[in-house]
Amino acid sequence: MMCILSCFPVLLLLVGSVTSQGELLVYLQGMFGEGDKVSFLLFPSFPTLKGFLELFLDSPEFYVMFWNSAKLAGCILAGQMLVSVPAAWGFSRWHGKVGSLLFSIYTVLMLLPFQVTMLSNYTVIQRLGMLDTHAAIIWPAVFSTFPVFLVYRYFIGIPEEIYEAFSLESSSRLRLFWHIGVPMAMPGVKAALLLGGIEYWNMVEQPILFLKTPSLWPYTLCLPEANSENISYLFAFSLAVLAPMCLVMFWGREEIQEGIGALAPKDLGE
Repeated sequence: MMCILSCFPVLLLLVGSVTSQGELLVYLQGMFGEGDKVSFLLFPSFPTLKGFLELFLDSPEFYVMFWNSAKLAGCILAGQMLVSVPAAWGFSRWHGKVGSLLFSIYTVLMLLPFQVTMLSNYTVIQRLGMLDTHAAIIWPAVFSTFPVFLVYRYFIGIPEEIYEAFSLESSSRLRLFWHIGVPMAMPGVKAALLLGGIEYWNMVEQPILFLKTPSLWPYTLCLPEANSENISYLFAFSLAVLAPMCLVMFWGREEIQEGIGALAPKDLGE
């Protein structure tokens, strides 16, 4: 029952996107000061796709916002994989007190919210001349600590016997990383990609702080304000930007469960 209730807002969003403007105003008139209450319908009396037609055919700015969001999320994830996987491998193979201490300090950074590091990030980005560019959002996120931590847990879970057996055939550390480490840590890599995609698709604070030019904004800064003339368009807009993440969760739910769930028994045992 709780799962059904948690999905109810998405159902209302789906219904509202195919409901006519006039019918929506009847049920949502309380939002605009024309009534004392707000209600909603589960089945529209006159279904229509007018909101989607207006969104996809009459709103070219929607595509600019959509592809800005896709560009930011895609570049961040690609950069994270180039940085986090080798970094996690290095931490896992660096044995000793110094390596453990450094990784502990590195992990503490993962617990700091963006609001804590916001001022220092802004200062550095401004000094580098990247303010009001997509690079101001991409570069700090590329060095995020969470994917390093997630992939690291898989690397340290690989038995040493496997490394020793591979060393009998080759002494190359690069081949050891590529042929043994990466394949065995792939569930963690996939989980980091999927979770990162969901997070960076919905960024709000970073674009608000670092982007001033409207043409660079992702969709999260361009959600239209609700009024009595665009309520149908607003429902269609919200559903259109929700759909990609729904597909990601649908196709990648097993990878996320495997990537995160496989760590639980080891962590509990420790």
